[in-house]
Amino acid sequence: MKRSKTQWKRLLVLNERIKAGEYPNCSSFAKEWEVSPKTIQRDAEFLHYQLGAPIEYDALKRGYYYTDPFFMLPSIPLSEGELMALVIGSRALEQYHGTPIAKRLESVLEKLSDVLPDEISMNPSELFSNFSFSSPPALPIKPRIWESVVKGLLSKRQMEITYNGKVSRVHPLHMANLQGEWYLFVRFYDYDNFRQISIGRIEKARLLKQAIDSADFDAKKLLADTLYRFAGDSEPFTVKLVFDKTVADSVLEREWHPNQKTTIQISGKVELEFTAKGDIEVKRWIMAWGRYCTVKSPKWVKQMVDDEVDAMLATRK
Repeated sequence: MKRSKTQWKRLLVLNERIKAGEYPNCSSFAKEWEVSPKTIQRDAEFLHYQLGAPIEYDALKRGYYYTDPFFMLPSIPLSEGELMALVIGSRALEQYHGTPIAKRLESVLEKLSDVLPDEISMNPSELFSNFSFSSPPALPIKPRIWESVVKGLLSKRQMEITYNGKVSRVHPLHMANLQGEWYLFVRFYDYDNFRQISIGRIEKARLLKQAIDSADFDAKKLLADTLYRFAGDSEPFTVKLVFDKTVADSVLEREWHPNQKTTIQISGKVELEFTAKGDIEVKRWIMAWGRYCTVKSPKWVKQMVDDEVDAMLATRK
């Protein structure tokens, strides 16, 4: 059974064997790790040329040794707080699920875990069981699409994409993860406004040579009024809601929007006010509270919710 899939783990064990004076060689070490002797030879070369190890081969003892017995591999000291941050951060990778970058981040964390000491005062397994993250289901993204989008953003070049069966020429402006879903903000060629599209729904993408100018695009301002996933260029509006006292604790226990204002009334009810974009998202969020939420303003939002309720009742007749 293979003991590890990472080269770094093999290098750590190989280094330990050499320092212990065991004179490991390519054949025996390769058999132990179920890899080819050539792989171990490359490991030894990596120790020498990349990590500066004074490694030599003893023909009589048929194994590797260090000409300097005090050589030490580069190490990464971590405090308990840093280790905790690392473990929690690895759990936070949930938001990258379905993207090519997830595998790369997992590989980095695996390499970091390999250099940790065998015994530490904080048990990592306990940390993993005490912390967890979850995110809403998201569309998987094709690796080629992801790479093309990232390259287009970094190189500031136009792209040709196939989206919903239609081929378009776009200017990639910004990528954002909203509630677990990855979106790309683009400006379509020959249009001044921009659109928000799901990266998971891009069918094809290729880079073009033409450069773009994204200086007038303000992502921070754009995302400031996002309630959930919609961050389009529509005008934001202020919503005032009143929640029944039976759900007051649920309303107050979290921040629903960065610019929200809450007021606890004498009756025990809670008034919540925030500025957002995306009338459909706002309507759905309000309706999720059912009879425990009343729209105070604006009137058109109240009417929109009332119309939806009437339509629901009509389908039940």
